[in-house]
Amino acid sequence: MMKKRIKKIIYYMTGLMVAAVFLTGCGGLGNEGGKQDSENTQTESADETGGLFLVLENNTIDGTFLLYSYETGLEYYYQYNFSTKFYDKYGNYEPAVRFTAGKAVELEKRDEYGYLTVVRMSSQVWEQEKIKRFSIDEKHGVFSIGETNYSIQNKVVVFSDDKEIPIGDLSENDVLTVVGLGNRILSVNVTTGHGTLVLKNTELFDGSLLNLSDKMYAQISEGVTLELPEGVYTLTVANDGWGGSREITISRDKTTEIDLETLKGPGKKKGMISFQINVEDVKVYIDYELVDHTQAVELTYGTHTLEISAPGYESWKKYLMVNSQEATLIIELEEESEDGGESEESSEDTSTEEEKDSGTESEAALETETESQTQSQTESVNS
Repeated sequence: MMKKRIKKIIYYMTGLMVAAVFLTGCGGLGNEGGKQDSENTQTESADETGGLFLVLENNTIDGTFLLYSYETGLEYYYQYNFSTKFYDKYGNYEPAVRFTAGKAVELEKRDEYGYLTVVRMSSQVWEQEKIKRFSIDEKHGVFSIGETNYSIQNKVVVFSDDKEIPIGDLSENDVLTVVGLGNRILSVNVTTGHGTLVLKNTELFDGSLLNLSDKMYAQISEGVTLELPEGVYTLTVANDGWGGSREITISRDKTTEIDLETLKGPGKKKGMISFQINVEDVKVYIDYELVDHTQAVELTYGTHTLEISAPGYESWKKYLMVNSQEATLIIELEEESEDGGESEESSEDTSTEEEKDSGTESEAALETETESQTQSQTESVNS
């Protein structure tokens, strides 16, 4: 029964998946796993978009939210894509990556393919940052910030590095961000051990994607700042033939500035992309042009559209981010189901494998957007 319910989530949401090819290996994400096994996850319908939601997970790699609805008391999986608009509570643009676990959000309608159209930070709630003076009385359901008491008798979710932890695991050495509604605490986020990434001179890459160690994607624009857990990341950019990578270090309570001009390279570059597909009678279109997929295809560094179709198989429409001299994409198409929707398998099995790269450039990423065969338009880039 649980397997059936998981499939229904994926069917209603028109699956979105991202895989990546790197010089150091390969990676891919399926649609099944994690909290989809929760009995509280809404599976019969994902159409509920009204009211206040709490972000439990935001996976910028596969473009999915796991949200808790305070109106229904259920958890929902939603999907977004590059046409989804993200705003703060004042109506200003915010990158999707800023909608982290613990944020309270409001949603607008989904489009005909099931993707959210608008996600905004809720104006109903309050948020306090850099809280060091707090105490917790779990027995009486009280959370005190300074001299002010708040209720934690209802659902309160506590996060540390985007992972849920028991509220009793908080210690006096933690620095917190707290979100509340009236006198209720909704979420607590441990922010100790985070730093800030600031991008400079972004003009050449504006509108394209920033990749951080294949863990996070964010759209590049002037003035965007990202709050990240401390650690070492591989930062990758590519656009219109320009691009490169470098290792960056995010330090606790420090701001790291990266000048993207230093990553454009000495000139425009191209990569050779090879395909291994499990179907013989298949057509591959790159940037809307039919290509001979039996031969390596030369593509400029940056983002390209990728469409694959074959009789009797589910079709794909994807975005291909090229930032490597050579890469091989291993693609396994799935047979169409008889009902045209829910198939016996719960998600597509996409993997990528990389061949040896003789240069120093870092990576190529395949951002896949699985769609129904009737969908013909390409989603615009607006993460």
